[in-house]
Amino acid sequence: MGLEYQIRHAMPGRIRLFVPAIKRFAGLAEACVEVLKRQEGIADVRVNGTCASIVINYDPTSKDFLSKLEAGLGLLTPQMIIAIAAAQQESAGSEKAPAGEAEGPAITAASLKPMVLPTLSLGLSLIGGPVGAAVALPLIVYNALPTLKRAYNVVRHEQRLNVDFLDGLAITISTLQGSFFTSAFMTWLISLGDSIRDHTAAKSKRAIEGLLDYQGRTAWVVRGKRKVEVKASELSPGDIVAVYPGGMIPIDGEVIKGHAIVDQKTITGESMPVERQPGDKVYAATVVRDGKLYLKTMRVGSETTAAQIVRMVEEAPVGETRIQNYAEKFADKLVAPTLGVAGAFYAATGDLNRLLSMLIIDFGTGIRVAAPTSVLAYMTHAARQGIVIKGGSSLEKLSKIDTVAFDKTGTLTGGIPRILEVASYDGRRFSSNKILALAAAAEARLKHPLALAVLERAGQAGIKIPERSESKYHLGLGVEVQVNGYRVDVGSERFMRDRDVKLEAARNDLRSLNESGRSALLLAVDRKLTGLIPYADIIRPESVAVIKTLHNRGVKNVLMLTGDNDTTARAVARQLGLDNFFSEVLPAEKAEIVQQLQKEGRSVAMVGDGINDSVALSYADVGIAMKNGADVAREAADVVLMDENLWKIIQAIDISKDTMGLIKQNYAIIAVLNALAFAMTIPRGMASPGLTTLISNGSAIVASLNAVRPILNY
Repeated sequence: MGLEYQIRHAMPGRIRLFVPAIKRFAGLAEACVEVLKRQEGIADVRVNGTCASIVINYDPTSKDFLSKLEAGLGLLTPQMIIAIAAAQQESAGSEKAPAGEAEGPAITAASLKPMVLPTLSLGLSLIGGPVGAAVALPLIVYNALPTLKRAYNVVRHEQRLNVDFLDGLAITISTLQGSFFTSAFMTWLISLGDSIRDHTAAKSKRAIEGLLDYQGRTAWVVRGKRKVEVKASELSPGDIVAVYPGGMIPIDGEVIKGHAIVDQKTITGESMPVERQPGDKVYAATVVRDGKLYLKTMRVGSETTAAQIVRMVEEAPVGETRIQNYAEKFADKLVAPTLGVAGAFYAATGDLNRLLSMLIIDFGTGIRVAAPTSVLAYMTHAARQGIVIKGGSSLEKLSKIDTVAFDKTGTLTGGIPRILEVASYDGRRFSSNKILALAAAAEARLKHPLALAVLERAGQAGIKIPERSESKYHLGLGVEVQVNGYRVDVGSERFMRDRDVKLEAARNDLRSLNESGRSALLLAVDRKLTGLIPYADIIRPESVAVIKTLHNRGVKNVLMLTGDNDTTARAVARQLGLDNFFSEVLPAEKAEIVQQLQKEGRSVAMVGDGINDSVALSYADVGIAMKNGADVAREAADVVLMDENLWKIIQAIDISKDTMGLIKQNYAIIAVLNALAFAMTIPRGMASPGLTTLISNGSAIVASLNAVRPILNY
């Protein structure tokens, strides 16, 4: 049966096929590229393994090309394609072929290498007799060296005994006793545990570096009236890039043309694809599921959001959590009692097997492997959800947070003012739209957020903005201009008072706005108050629900720290359902408030985005920064949210609690199985050294396998 496929999209010179088998047969995607590229008339072939699609660019003048292509694909099976590709690579003698052939065995060898010698020594130990001993003994000693070295270093430099000492002692005694299978089995299980840990680290790295897959791809760039295919690494800011259905976006940019459904879960963690149209931002490493986009390139290569996530995770140390540190110390403290009990039983019974069985049991090996494995797995999982957590210690602290302090502007609110309904105090001469037109004329050449908000509102209303003249800007107060023969002043209450503009007509409106946490621009024409332009820094739509969810998650105190005046802060706090707020605070005072909360015994997370938040972020138990915040804020934070959505805070807390839950679950596995093994050694003859080795070291392996669950999907 030939290769099953469906034509999803076709146009002269280009066709996109859906080939389900790509997901089922490893290597089929690359093989299809090798085979199809060599067919006459085909200019280029690109495969998207995630979407199981093949995009073929061909010569549109080639006669009956599509018929020939369909006939050819119909005769091929997945296995035949892979075989043909391998044969063509071999006969071509290209540089790519040897690399491709070597890659599979190299990867296999790399993954098997740590277990080759331990497995070999285990097999040879079964031979028995002088021959088996002579062959197996050197391998056993070699395989045991890492354990013996760790034990020696701890005894020499720290003057204490640890679990490696117990393992090393048991291996040594069993070897001297001639129980080569027992010692070989022990080294095999210890090596397996280490290999699982290393494999987890490698898998985590691959899962993270998968975000950089776009860097090795090509992109279609608009050059005049043509589209040219170039390497993604050769793109520059300002380039116009076209992305087709099934294609991976190679840059961070802005949509300038087109409409598409984009899967962003690799960056933002969103489970459902989102619509993207002109004006929307897109990220590298996300995938266009349907539709077509033209993008203006903003960031490329190492500057993209995906590359920043990878860099931050790779630079973040896994670190020891307190629970891991405590568990390891507790396990090490059990070494001396274990030696004492084992020695006492040996003195009383002279049973060397029982001595070995007891010495083999340790609680620390599994803890040492399972805890960092769990942390690394969940850090990787969090990064794939658009949350960068900088280390195991941050994960543990986040799981214990009972107080969350928010900055207001740009965090609980959007940080961008929005114009509300415009009021006129001279309706006969100046309508609301005319007032807005005069204000827009006054603010037309200014770049501060409020000026941009006025211009945006005028644009939305379709208002034609008149020309201005003789403008004079007063920093932080307002602006005075000449517009259509009018002398227009736009600014704050203080600005109006300085110009002897009477404000009685607006007094009640100003008081009402102030009480509701909103502000206003005043507009005067020829020194007479004419209009009121209220504005507000709009609360993020998710803020109220997030704060309520924090309370439901056990966070007892949710508060706000802001430089706004008390009236505005109180109104916002009331709308959000906050437990407390601090108004008119400076950056240093934010840090002092965080420290005071800590002195009261609270575990504090600080959420902010600005330079003025960086000190408080540093002092908090856990600092949480927004992706689009200041660089210094992201550097100071322990957690960085790669999506401007406060729900990521809830997700980060849930991930931290899941991490600690998994670590405790693994400790329970280790503790129960080791306690069972120790109990089995007490009755004479019930447990052999081989059995206790299997149970004790097997517990570490089971716990380590359990620890990798968060990244199995990657």
